[in-house]
Amino acid sequence: MLQSDVVETLRSEVRTFVRQQLEARGVTDIPDDASLVDAGVIDSLGIFQLIAFLESTFRIHISDDEIALSNFETIDATVSFVAAKLGRP
Repeated sequence: MLQSDVVETLRSEVRTFVRQQLEARGVTDIPDDASLVDAGVIDSLGIFQLIAFLESTFRIHISDDEIALSNFETIDATVSFVAAKLGRP
């Protein structure tokens, strides 16, 4: 699988998780570069749910020092963070 395909698969998985959170909060859509926190999609508990999802789905470990809003604030940021953890550009 090409690296771009891997990143797109990663993006699709993250979007699916975020869409589930959107529906629960009555939000219909959010751009990949919009703040999930500012849009009310996730809160502090939601970030930990996102982290648990990422760890189980992509079989990665996210250490305490990596738990920063900048890594998970947007879909783009989350995809970039996980891609880096997986060794993808």
